[in-house]
Amino acid sequence: MNWQFLFLGLFLLNLILFWSLKKHLWYRVIGLILMGFIPLVTVFVEQPHFQLDYYWWRLAGVVAILLGCFVAGWAKIEFLKSGMWPFSEPQKVVKTGPYAFIRHPLYLGLIFFLVGWWWIWATVYSFYFGMFILLMIWVQAWLEEKLIMEKKFPEEYKAYKKQTGMFWIK
Repeated sequence: MNWQFLFLGLFLLNLILFWSLKKHLWYRVIGLILMGFIPLVTVFVEQPHFQLDYYWWRLAGVVAILLGCFVAGWAKIEFLKSGMWPFSEPQKVVKTGPYAFIRHPLYLGLIFFLVGWWWIWATVYSFYFGMFILLMIWVQAWLEEKLIMEKKFPEEYKAYKKQTGMFWIK
């Protein structure tokens, strides 16, 4: 369990650095990579496992990972088609592709990927740590909306929020 606290601390430190160095593109890329990488390595430390029918949970995990990769890949393609890099400051509100349905498809793809990963490994501490990670992803998305999008595109983003859900289709 001590390893999980170390991973938790690293994840929180990464989020703090991510927000304090937000003007530096180099750390936004590194920070997003770490946001995905840190939860993945938590399954490799010794810990108890859930007693699940591993075949079905692993199959569901693979489906969730593939779905997450598809959603995140589609979102990244839409970002690039609109002339922006996914990790840079937004120049406009992207409303095509998966952004027509949800406001944060990159994060939703990461959530699907992480949940699938935890289903495959079925490790207890990683699952509990994962619930905190999912909460932090939600906080990250909420902060981006409040501190970046609503300030940069006030009227357009408020109208967009009324039409689309944060992570789920309205």
